[in-house]
Amino acid sequence: MSMVDNYRFPAFCRDRSSYQQLIKKQCQLLDVPQPEPFAIDTSFELSQKISELISLKQEISFAEFVQQALYAPGLGYYSAGSYKLGAEGDFVTAPEVSTLFGKTLAKSVGQAFEHTKATILELGAGSGRLMCDLLMQLEKENKLPDSYFVLEVSAELRQRQQLLLQEELPHLTSKVVWLDSLPDNFNGVILGNEVIDAIPFELLMKTEQGLAQGFVKQDDEGFSLVFKPTDFSRGWHKNHSELCSQWPEGYLAETSELRSDWLRAILDCLEQGCILLLDYGYEQEELYSPYRPQGTLQCYYRQRKHSTPMALVGLQDITASVNFTRLAEAAKEQGADVLGFTSQSLFLTLSGIEQFVAQEQDSGTITTFSVAQQLQTLLMPTEMGQNIKVLGLSKNFTGILTGFRAL
Repeated sequence: MSMVDNYRFPAFCRDRSSYQQLIKKQCQLLDVPQPEPFAIDTSFELSQKISELISLKQEISFAEFVQQALYAPGLGYYSAGSYKLGAEGDFVTAPEVSTLFGKTLAKSVGQAFEHTKATILELGAGSGRLMCDLLMQLEKENKLPDSYFVLEVSAELRQRQQLLLQEELPHLTSKVVWLDSLPDNFNGVILGNEVIDAIPFELLMKTEQGLAQGFVKQDDEGFSLVFKPTDFSRGWHKNHSELCSQWPEGYLAETSELRSDWLRAILDCLEQGCILLLDYGYEQEELYSPYRPQGTLQCYYRQRKHSTPMALVGLQDITASVNFTRLAEAAKEQGADVLGFTSQSLFLTLSGIEQFVAQEQDSGTITTFSVAQQLQTLLMPTEMGQNIKVLGLSKNFTGILTGFRAL
């Protein structure tokens, strides 16, 4: 790219040196470690790509910014190959906390196989830890699936999943198939553990003039977030007038329309069987409570969390809590049934996590202290236990899963 071409970009991303200074400043303000040079280079290229989009349109919606930041081919957070999961990554999910999670979830999967085809489709398999734990436990119970499909958008994560499977269960590699798109007429069990919160979302703000939609603009200092009334924000206000009337000025909220569209696509591919979705979220009334004025938007980078999505572009995860009420409504609109909705803590407890704890302790493979730490993270209300919810959906399915039996 010539020097003349570079002048079409604002000063912050006109050249690598200027961009490195911006990243350094952002890391200082957020009190987070500096990225590696190659990561800054990727972020620089992504920022130029987003800058070009904004130059063409003058502004882009917040959801479009998140889409680029997370999924731009070869550059976005989930597609550029950065290390994301585990203690050395940006965040930790339940399968990385403990193998007890996957072993316990296998009970529900095995129960579901009694009423549908013994096939699994995992949406976004992360490190592959859940896949391996499920297959290991199902093999012990003589309930191995005929096939285990994985839909994974990240080439780097797909490679990690394949390596882990080869290391731990080489005799089962033929059962696992990686997909680039949703299959047609799927029969079996669909699993999604912490995938919905990474689906892009729009931002709304309550202003003196009414509800306004979030857009991303740019100047020489970087990307910035602005709000203005739009047909979308006015329509959302009309459909949620009772909720909005309780909000104070300056209230921030995230919308769930794109996530509902995602779920409709999942349900369209499911011919018969059930879906288990586990994620951070709330029922609608609690999610949009007037006592939650800053919304639920969170960014994760190197085990630190903050709420500055315009920083560290492509180097951090950008999430927001799931509106499970709206997902359940969207499922019913598609002709699906709700199997149940509960907290991760209750679901795992009812599914018999204690029996797997006892097995681990009897085998001597784990200390009592380690088990206590893992259970605290998985089950305690202040950690994953209450913050993560489990939504069960089904189509043409007559089974009942133990994790929902108390509902």
